Amino acid sequence: MLCWSCQREAGPGALCVACGALQPANDGADAFSVLGLQARYGIDLAAAEAAYKEQSRQVHPDRFATADPRARRASLARTVQLNQAWLTIKDPLRRAGYLLERAGVYIGGDDKKSAVGGGSDDKRTAEVSAPPAFLLEIIELHEELRAARRAGDSVKVAFMAEEIRARAAQSMAGIAEALDSGERAKLEKAARSFMAMRYYQRFLDEALADAGGGHGA
Repeated sequence: MLCWSCQREAGPGALCVACGALQPANDGADAFSVLGLQARYGIDLAAAEAAYKEQSRQVHPDRFATADPRARRASLARTVQLNQAWLTIKDPLRRAGYLLERAGVYIGGDDKKSAVGGGSDDKRTAEVSAPPAFLLEIIELHEELRAARRAGDSVKVAFMAEEIRARAAQSMAGIAEALDSGERAKLEKAARSFMAMRYYQRFLDEALADAGGGHGA
């Protein structure tokens, strides 16, 4: 790509290698490439955060407050892109969902309309839905939790929450292993675990609401 400022080859980085002008954001870049990372689940999060902070300093709008309007626009666009990428990468569940979407695995949900990370229909190569037996189990667990809350049984609420945390941790470990294996069958299994994590999180949110002093029906 030619630099807008010097009309020479800008190079792959944010700054032109010839004149140092900040280049426009690449709208087609994915979250991993924005941060200069390999697209995999198992990343060095500390190194990723360091890369994010360094790039943030490099493209921060304050540095371009009096620059050419094109540089100011590039700064804003790159800052937004960088922040969105970091939000995706730093959260384990978001990172997992993003990788599943990149692999074309569609997670069935209540609306049946959205891919894991909001991708378009043409990226879907497999659709995974929650097994009916799992959904029934989750419904029964919620009913049991609500009964414990109504009875004021905080010990049981805490015990149930701890069990779900353990199941969630096991699911995340399976997701991590499957995503980094790249095997199709394992990816679809990871998608089912990803879906389960949604339900586990809702359960824990309800249980933690009780810990905060609420007693709902």
